[in-house]
Amino acid sequence: MAHSSPDRQPAVVRHGAGTHLFLWTVFPLLGAAAGWVLSRLPGWIMSIPAIPPMEKVEFLARFLGAPVTTAVLVVVGVVAGGVLALTAYDDIVTVEVGPGTTTITRSGQAKTFSRDLIDGVFVDGKDLVLLGPDTEELAREKTDHNAEKLRSAFHEHRYPWLDRDPHRDEFQRWVDGMPGLDGHAQAVLRARQTALEAKDSADIAELRTELAKLGIVVRDVESRQYWRPAPSRRTT
Repeated sequence: MAHSSPDRQPAVVRHGAGTHLFLWTVFPLLGAAAGWVLSRLPGWIMSIPAIPPMEKVEFLARFLGAPVTTAVLVVVGVVAGGVLALTAYDDIVTVEVGPGTTTITRSGQAKTFSRDLIDGVFVDGKDLVLLGPDTEELAREKTDHNAEKLRSAFHEHRYPWLDRDPHRDEFQRWVDGMPGLDGHAQAVLRARQTALEAKDSADIAELRTELAKLGIVVRDVESRQYWRPAPSRRTT
């Protein structure tokens, strides 16, 4: 497939201003509400007739219900909401598709892939996948971008868009000790299974890269791993 003109501007798929407004409005407001509810909770408990008087609860009701304490709890809630908004940016991905390269940016970290190395692009569930010349996955990034927007961006620069993973039927579920995998690969998959169950995204990604070096492509369905063989990534 021919490349697009090198003079064309990149097609960028990113979250709009509404997403950022939502994050920085809803999360702080929810935090503030949680702080206010916490300040009133002991008083509400004491107002229940079936609950006998308790000195500690009465003390908390007076302490937390004081205007200064309530204000502090609300401010703490707003700050906590802001922290949650920041952590939400770990799931925000920007995809920039140009005539010569594609760049995927997550949490300020950008990965750039040469157009000449990309033999296929598709969406697998919520994952954007770039396939390399040896059927390896150059990238698999979770994103909530609309698949049609991604398809349009890649079509604009004449990338080979695929409706589905052409190697989907080659995947098999990983079971510890199964044949077809050497001891090193088994150990990496075992460690990655632990990371999946712990939801350690950094370790999951790092171990995926390690498996790619061993010529193994892996995809996840919830906490289950599926794998297929692929040649080790070629150097250019």
